[in-house]
Amino acid sequence: MDIDHSSMRKSGRAIHDGGGEFGEAVNRAWQTLGPLVPYFGNPDSDEAARIFRRGQDGHPGFDAACDDLGTALRDLTESYKAIGDAVVAMSSNVKDAEWASMMVRNEHLKALKEFAEREDRPLAVPSTPVERD
Repeated sequence: MDIDHSSMRKSGRAIHDGGGEFGEAVNRAWQTLGPLVPYFGNPDSDEAARIFRRGQDGHPGFDAACDDLGTALRDLTESYKAIGDAVVAMSSNVKDAEWASMMVRNEHLKALKEFAEREDRPLAVPSTPVERD
């Protein structure tokens, strides 16, 4: 299977960046909508507001649902980033595995690698003077 590693790394970075953009969009939305929450009633003085905001009979209210939504959106943002990082890492790992597999199967590459890893031996230098014509 042929894999275009540059495209894969580019896609991984785009997914990661998309998570950051998503997180910024969520924060902008919350900055706009968050200040409206106090207008949903005062749960300390209003029975309807208490039921709506805090829930009743084991059912969560608006405040708990809002907290859960915030957690889910943060997790989604971080998941995008982690998935993008994983795609980049996967490309690198596959590339390394392809190289390792190629090294095992190709005798010429093995010989070249061994040659490159050899210890240098002293070079023989002729001691006979050279005559010029």
